[in-house]
Amino acid sequence: MKKFLFLGWLLAAASLTACDKDNEQNGDGPCPVTDIELPQSSEQTPIVPGSTIEIRGNGFEDDCEIWLFEETRTAASAGVKAEILEVSASIVRFTAPDLSGAQSIELRQNNGAWRIGTLVFPEEEEETPVEILPRRISHIKITYPDDLSFVQQFAYDEQGRIASITETDQQYAYPGTTAQDEVTTFAYESDRIVITEPSGAQSILTLVDNRTTAITGVAHNDHYPDDYAFSYDANGYIATSTWIQNPEKTYSAKSIYTVVNGCMTQVREAEDSEEWYGGNASYTNNPERPNNLNIDLFGISDFITTTDLDRIYLVGAGGNRLKKLPSTVDYGENGVDTYRYTMEGEYISKIEIDEDGEPLTILEIFYAD
Repeated sequence: MKKFLFLGWLLAAASLTACDKDNEQNGDGPCPVTDIELPQSSEQTPIVPGSTIEIRGNGFEDDCEIWLFEETRTAASAGVKAEILEVSASIVRFTAPDLSGAQSIELRQNNGAWRIGTLVFPEEEEETPVEILPRRISHIKITYPDDLSFVQQFAYDEQGRIASITETDQQYAYPGTTAQDEVTTFAYESDRIVITEPSGAQSILTLVDNRTTAITGVAHNDHYPDDYAFSYDANGYIATSTWIQNPEKTYSAKSIYTVVNGCMTQVREAEDSEEWYGGNASYTNNPERPNNLNIDLFGISDFITTTDLDRIYLVGAGGNRLKKLPSTVDYGENGVDTYRYTMEGEYISKIEIDEDGEPLTILEIFYAD
């Protein structure tokens, strides 16, 4: 598994000492849960739909429910009931619904209802698709200084989709090391995409509304592609990915993505992930570098190695395309990657990635005439 996940960012808690009694509905007396703590959220760091939300306090009961209403709710507001994952006397965990904007949180139990605070979800955005440049990438030379270099050659079908990738011209820094060309093929159907790796193993992407909701690995020759599940936010951008190890399926980890104004800003790992990678990832995006090549660069695994999104972006089935490319990705204690772009007119010809000032990866991009 090409996965260097990390991301152990815990939701900080904003303490609320009591329920808001002025907004209680059908409640007889004060809120029965005291010392309530909600996770912090804001327009800059909103709650990601599909993520696991945790509310702490004293006095939750088994019949408790969490409802969410728009802050501007009226008497006719229907509200959304959250999917409860776990309840104890001191904690309730639930899945964040697919909502947008500020949401009033209501606790219901023992036939009473009390407003306990507010959570902020991403604002709905008026989507302007990225305008893709017409020239196709023919091949990319990828170099890891002092280690190896190789070339990825791209072939396309009649619809302009990637039909195959040939990895060739491998050059190793170690004498006597050689490798054969390796070909990965892509087959497209209305409800799935099948990626067949050089080993013969396959990754089957399940599509709903042209987005990948799951990847199922099919083993071959002792090669076991991993399984994944994906969800998307209200604006059509990636929200979560869940990795499941194959073949034993012993470990799993869930990554949560924050996309603001069409740009990735943060990735973190869910607290309840069974496999822990540690650390955070915060993105600073380059406003002058749109993600507008015919191949989505977030789909090139050697461009960003620390997410599970390369295959779904590579085939254009990862929800809305992220609009900007990064200038830095900060992994906290694991260092900062800096991206430098060399341009030939509108087109990127080279990307140099440094890790804490040391050369990490070079991508040289070539286009068909």
